[in-house]
Amino acid sequence: MMNFLRFLGLAMVVSGTFGPGSGGGIVAAQGAGPCALLTTSEIQPLAPAKATISDGVSKAIAADGFSACRYTWGAGTGRFNLDVTVNDAARAFAGMGPDQIKQRMHGSVTAGTADAVVSDVGDAAFFKAESPVYVHATAYLKGRLLQVHLDGFEAREKKDQVIALLKSAAARL
Repeated sequence: MMNFLRFLGLAMVVSGTFGPGSGGGIVAAQGAGPCALLTTSEIQPLAPAKATISDGVSKAIAADGFSACRYTWGAGTGRFNLDVTVNDAARAFAGMGPDQIKQRMHGSVTAGTADAVVSDVGDAAFFKAESPVYVHATAYLKGRLLQVHLDGFEAREKKDQVIALLKSAAARL
């Protein structure tokens, strides 16, 4: 699973999924899709008190069953990106049934780290700290993978807030 998530993140960067002038998808202002799953007021606790969080910018690649929303705030080393993505689980875990997907997800949690299984969210959920500056929480529900990614200084320290955002987004999916 960790390799899959790294591949997904790398594919998003290489393909330009989230960049100025990125092609291959549809970019729109906050509205439907993943941008409707969280509000900027729910995200605000992640940011310094006076920081302004941008409205989410959505992107969809319908042919790949992928949609995303990116929120940003800060500048320089204080810049943060919060991405909310929704993927078709059958595409991400081709050939696997629901039980296999749950097993693979829970198996990606590394004991003795900040990683954790998250209860009370969908069929399976976990939090993963890839580094001190990049974390994500993932839930498998309704045949989809919902992910909340945070990158920025001390992202790992915001574990509980990222999990809370996953739970909020899952409730609206």
